[in-house]
Amino acid sequence: MVSESAVIIGVGARLGVGAAIAVKAAREGLHVFIAGRTPAKLDLIVDEIVAAGGQATAVIMDCTIDEDITALFEQVSNSGTVLRLVVYNTGRNLPAPFMEHDVRLIEGHWRRCVLGGMLVGQAAIRLMQQHIDENHGDQLGTILYTGASASMRGKPLFSGFASAKAALRAMVQSMAREFGPQGIHIGHIVIDGVIDGDVIRSVKGLGKLALKLKGEDGALRPDEIAQAFWMLHRQQPNSWTHEIDLRPFKEAF
Repeated sequence: MVSESAVIIGVGARLGVGAAIAVKAAREGLHVFIAGRTPAKLDLIVDEIVAAGGQATAVIMDCTIDEDITALFEQVSNSGTVLRLVVYNTGRNLPAPFMEHDVRLIEGHWRRCVLGGMLVGQAAIRLMQQHIDENHGDQLGTILYTGASASMRGKPLFSGFASAKAALRAMVQSMAREFGPQGIHIGHIVIDGVIDGDVIRSVKGLGKLALKLKGEDGALRPDEIAQAFWMLHRQQPNSWTHEIDLRPFKEAF
């Protein structure tokens, strides 16, 4: 039986969405290639996966550099596995007043969300299409993108982030319409709310206060988010979901 693999791009601290998805995919039997910028964080996740009996490979890369993306997928191709799942989980939320959005900030949002998302999508589709003979039924694989509240609406101070996230959402819709009929399930997951993870907890003072004010189950949990990603991946071709939104039951929308 051919071994199957997953690529998770945008993996940081263990208490985060990317790491949670990587751990979930490994538990389900996939060889997981976890890609991020911080070796120490990736190594901790690889150690956890291996200790639990799974397989994982850490890849240091920048999602905005074409050569890094090419090298990542070449490594997957040379691993002897069949790529089944790709998750693009990047895009930093950097708020600023509209008039203070300079070229560097605007371009940074665009490169992380749209440029990286498109280059990864191209590389993933190219590799998945090489394994038509090993496909399961009519499905070659799944490519999922992490969205945000900003994918749907632009709030004050988030014009740059919202413009990039909305563009990513439109791009993913286009991909789904083009490659869904070819057997590649492409989806977009809107994360609408505070995530109880390393990012919010690292904000001195304010982070813990924000979580406290949210109350019990008032913030999304990375491991539960990972369950939703996996659910989309396991859907059968006759009943695919393109987009879902996840939020705590207390979150207004």
